[in-house]
Amino acid sequence: MQNLYETILGDKNRIYYLTKFEQFDRLGSGLKASWNWPAFLCGGVWALYRKMYGWFFAFLGIIFLSNIFEKAGSPGLSAIVLFVPWIAFTIYADSLYHNNIKKKIAAAQLTVKDEPKLLEYLRYKGGVQTWVIWVFGGLPVIGILAAILIPMFARH
Repeated sequence: MQNLYETILGDKNRIYYLTKFEQFDRLGSGLKASWNWPAFLCGGVWALYRKMYGWFFAFLGIIFLSNIFEKAGSPGLSAIVLFVPWIAFTIYADSLYHNNIKKKIAAAQLTVKDEPKLLEYLRYKGGVQTWVIWVFGGLPVIGILAAILIPMFARH
């Protein structure tokens, strides 16, 4: 299983996740608690980066719901709706990622029997979405530049 994990993980933080996955495999099935700083700092964007699309959209739904409560005049409830799932996700992010990876491997093993082709397929399905860094890292930079430059040019 180790070489399948290595293949599907790709190069980004491979050692960190291999160590976590080894611990999780020893503990058996179910969610395991740990702390993932990138998941805490980036939330659903981390999930998108790790190709966990369902969790990304779950985050969008939570943010949408939180905004509804905020606009309805319940900022306390809005904060709870946002931060409780965010912290829970952060605590279980590694385990959720582990389960996601195991499902992808199991699905691939059902359809691809030839090991070299299996490894190639897992390489394709795994890894990370590097464009996420550029988009979600670049948008704030563009916003800051626009906030500086637009008023400068508007005066002239």
